[in-house]
Amino acid sequence: MPPKRTETTRKLPKISPVILAIALALIGWAGLAYLVNNIHPNLPGKAAFLALWAIALIGTAFPVLLALHRRFRGEPSPWTVWRQSAWFGLLGSLSAWLQMNRVLNAATATILAGLFIVLEVILSLRARQESQND
Repeated sequence: MPPKRTETTRKLPKISPVILAIALALIGWAGLAYLVNNIHPNLPGKAAFLALWAIALIGTAFPVLLALHRRFRGEPSPWTVWRQSAWFGLLGSLSAWLQMNRVLNAATATILAGLFIVLEVILSLRARQESQND
């Protein structure tokens, strides 16, 4: 039976996660500024917009989520904060795509946000249960 992989056994690279998040945010926002000012909104331009929007949101959300975790729950696992930042970026990019297609409304946005919250709660409970069993 292979060993269990938990969030505490994985090692992060030597670069600080906050510095990496700031670099992601700068790349995303700078790319968005260039894209909006210089590229026509054709299909590749829209795909690039959604990708850069997700990168910008992930990089921007990481320091905020890290500060919230440290304030209310103690020192979190960086993997947890990256996962939650990725959920935020995915939600923002999916919402932007739905808005481009004129499908996004308050009900759709609430359902999507609720879905991502439920997924995060399930993953957090699973990780907590695995860490208690070890």
